[in-house]
Amino acid sequence: MKLVGAHWRNDCKLVANGVEGEFSVFIRRSEDFPENFSIGIVYEPKDGSGEITLLRCNGQHGIFNSSFDPHHAHFTYHIHRASETAIAHGFKPEKFAENTEDFASFEGAVQHFVKLINLDPADARRYFPDRTVQDKLPFEEGSRS
Repeated sequence: MKLVGAHWRNDCKLVANGVEGEFSVFIRRSEDFPENFSIGIVYEPKDGSGEITLLRCNGQHGIFNSSFDPHHAHFTYHIHRASETAIAHGFKPEKFAENTEDFASFEGAVQHFVKLINLDPADARRYFPDRTVQDKLPFEEGSRS
């Protein structure tokens, strides 16, 4: 990831067999507030009709949408998904969000995102290694303190 302004950023393109158009992944994480992050996937059709953010896994970033959805506070971990309802009302496709307990950290959100987009497991391990797994503690077996 590269620090650009106040956010760590990373982007990549995905190849989907048999799908017209392009998919890209974006990852953003605040330098000052690491619990404020966004990991998402965007689809850009070949017909030039414009990109659609299909999914965003987000961290805690304060109150948002209070006039649109007063019951959804963005101070919890949450997921935005594109919906026909949002598009029909003239909103961004991923306007609606739901709180989640499927992740509770940036590292957990990356792994949840990889599962949601059905990334090939070999590619997931290569490009999005699981940082939620703790290595063995550096104690010798049988030693006591």
